[in-house]
Amino acid sequence: MKNISLLIIIIFNFNAFCQNNLKIEIDNPEPRVGESVLFSINIDFLKDNIQEKLGSEIELTRSTSVHGMQSDNFERVIVFNKVGLNKVGPFEFEFNGKKYITNQIEINVQPKIVLEENLIVRIAELKGEKYIIIEQLVKNIAKTERNEFGEMTTYLGGLAPDNFEFAKLNEEIKRSIEFDDFNSSSETLMPENSKYGEVGFSYSKIRYRINFSNDSDNEYILTEKDFINLPKNYKLKPIIIKK
Repeated sequence: MKNISLLIIIIFNFNAFCQNNLKIEIDNPEPRVGESVLFSINIDFLKDNIQEKLGSEIELTRSTSVHGMQSDNFERVIVFNKVGLNKVGPFEFEFNGKKYITNQIEINVQPKIVLEENLIVRIAELKGEKYIIIEQLVKNIAKTERNEFGEMTTYLGGLAPDNFEFAKLNEEIKRSIEFDDFNSSSETLMPENSKYGEVGFSYSKIRYRINFSNDSDNEYILTEKDFINLPKNYKLKPIIIKK
C-alpha cells in the first residue's frame, strides 16, 4: 500500500514538474456588470520558442508593425454578465509537447450602475490587495457651441455642468495611508433606448490601490474629511479599511 501511495506521489510531482505555469491578470478589481475589463495571459513561452527557431541572426521584437508596439501578453476585453463571485481560469494549453496551465482568479462582480445622480465610495479587493473606488454620476446639461467659423457643435449626451468637479481623495490622507497605484476614467452614460438629443450622465471612476507598509496602522477609518468636492448634503458613513 505504501508503494502504491509513493508511486502516486511521484506521478503527481512529475506531472506538476512537466507543467509550466502561466499567469493571468485582470485590470479591474470588482468591476460592474457590463463594464469592460482587460484580461491578459503572459505568453512569453511562445515568443521564446519562435526566437529559438529563428536563430541568433534574426531578432523577434515586440512590434506588430513598423511603428506599433504591443505587450508580450495575450490581451482581450471581457465583460461580466453575472453579479457575485465569478471565476476566471484555470486554462490549460499544450504547445510543442509542453503543457501550460494558468492560475485562477476570483472576481466579485458588482451590479450594473443605476443612472441617477449619486456618489458611491466602496472598498474592493482582488488577490489580497485592497482598493478605494470612488464612482460619481452627475446629470449632464445640453451644450451647443459656435466655433470661430460660425459653425455649431452639439455635444451628444450633453456635458457636466460648468465648473463641476468630481469628488476625490485629498492630499492630506497620504500622511496616514499610502497608495501605489492610481487610475481615473470618465465617460458619458446614456439611458437605454434614449432618444436623439437627450442628455445623459457624466460618470467618473477613480481607483486607488492601498499600500499597507510594515509601519502602517492595522486599520484606517475613511471619513468625509478625507475628500474634496463632495456634493452638498452628501453624508458618507465611516468606512473601516483593515490591513
